[in-house]
Amino acid sequence: MNRIYLITIAILALPSMTAQATESLNADVAKCAKIQQDVARLACFDNMAAQVLLPSHVADVAKTAIKTPAAAPVVTATKAAEFGAEHLKKPEPAEEELQVVFIIDKLTKDPYGKWRLSFKNGQQWKQTDSAYLNIKVGDSVLLKKGFMSAVYLKKNLPNAKKKIRVKRLK
Repeated sequence: MNRIYLITIAILALPSMTAQATESLNADVAKCAKIQQDVARLACFDNMAAQVLLPSHVADVAKTAIKTPAAAPVVTATKAAEFGAEHLKKPEPAEEELQVVFIIDKLTKDPYGKWRLSFKNGQQWKQTDSAYLNIKVGDSVLLKKGFMSAVYLKKNLPNAKKKIRVKRLK
């Protein structure tokens, strides 16, 4: 019974000790953040980390501390903003690569009810999804590249919104 009482008191006292430590740490961080000189600010944060970290980690922090400010490379705001974003930037494809316009020369449906199209230039395409699109021979259609090399076909009209996914055969 006595043991349970002591454990309960320890558990109840823990949040107040944590709150006090957090307030003290926040005050130290605010004090270090106000320092204008880079090297002095870094030294302040290193000293604060040495006080907070376990003794085994203090030696690691001391080894990695910057010894000379001249050794650190100068980083501009532009370089910092672009750091690691090489894979995010992709060249903008030219407009003619994104879409082409064809005239339907021949149009049939396969046994599954999907379109098979032949265009005036000899290319042959087939529908790969089950969407409905009302097209006929002689219609001008727009083929447009989509995500992950998908190709979509729609009527070449300014207000056309319906489209079907197609795949080239020939």
